[in-house]
Amino acid sequence: MSFIISSGNEATPGVRRRTLSSRIEVGTVTLTFVILALALVVSLIYLAHANRTATRGYALKKLEIEKNQLQTQAEIWEQKVSEAESLNTITASPTVKGMQPVKDSIYIQPKEKAEGKE
Repeated sequence: MSFIISSGNEATPGVRRRTLSSRIEVGTVTLTFVILALALVVSLIYLAHANRTATRGYALKKLEIEKNQLQTQAEIWEQKVSEAESLNTITASPTVKGMQPVKDSIYIQPKEKAEGKE
């Protein structure tokens, strides 16, 4: 005989009902199907993750190529700027060509050097 505790907290004799776990019987076929289903779910999750990672890799590679192209263009523009500012360009300008050389130059020496030489 077994006792059942009711909602009133009284122990009364009664018949114990069967629980859900005692009614479910798992055979080898069912267990095989459950394992295969879990393997399928895990492999689909792995495939989705690998696909997402590969897609990110392609996007990163594309951005890296674009970065390299922009750096190359920047170097080309820097070279053009330096050529424009170079001495040959300056001397070839019409302003510099129109300048006349100095004929008589007078140099002023500071007092300290003049007194030290005497």
